[in-house]
Amino acid sequence: MSDLTEKVPCIECGKPVSVKLGRGGRCLRCDLQRNPFFVLYDTLIKRVHVPGGGFDFLSESEKLYYTLTLFQNEVNNGGFHQFFFNNSGSYYDLVESGLEKMDEQASLQLLREAKSIVFPAASVPRDTEARRDLMPIEDPEDAPPMWVQKLNELDHRFYANLDTLTPKLEAFARQRGLVHDTK
Repeated sequence: MSDLTEKVPCIECGKPVSVKLGRGGRCLRCDLQRNPFFVLYDTLIKRVHVPGGGFDFLSESEKLYYTLTLFQNEVNNGGFHQFFFNNSGSYYDLVESGLEKMDEQASLQLLREAKSIVFPAASVPRDTEARRDLMPIEDPEDAPPMWVQKLNELDHRFYANLDTLTPKLEAFARQRGLVHDTK
């Protein structure tokens, strides 16, 4: 009887992979490398962070795909607070306009509500340190303040939304020639 501890080598890279996970004998990394949208995003991340490269060297289509995927990943991983706290918050204006372009009204409304909680009287600074300095602070010794509770509510609403952004981003990537898959 196999369990999650029984391992076999990945058929592509040789790393140990659980027999139970059933990804065709591939580890997660190799399995994802077969997904053209993962490959696109991974490539964009590398291009943004490589010395001599950067966000400004992406095409407009790549910028839109990168920022909206980054937004979605950050909120899914740690909520709106994480989106604003991390470098991803630097792209707030692009995310907002990208959600408008993609006609993602529910996500756009949640983003704007989160912005009004975290930055009620200011625009979202592009500079990470400036943005962090303006963000409200949570005291771990106290009960969560009202702003934390409100952001948590928005996070749950975001998670509960039907994901319509992913298929729109995939269609966009295909239409703009960012991926060449057969799906």
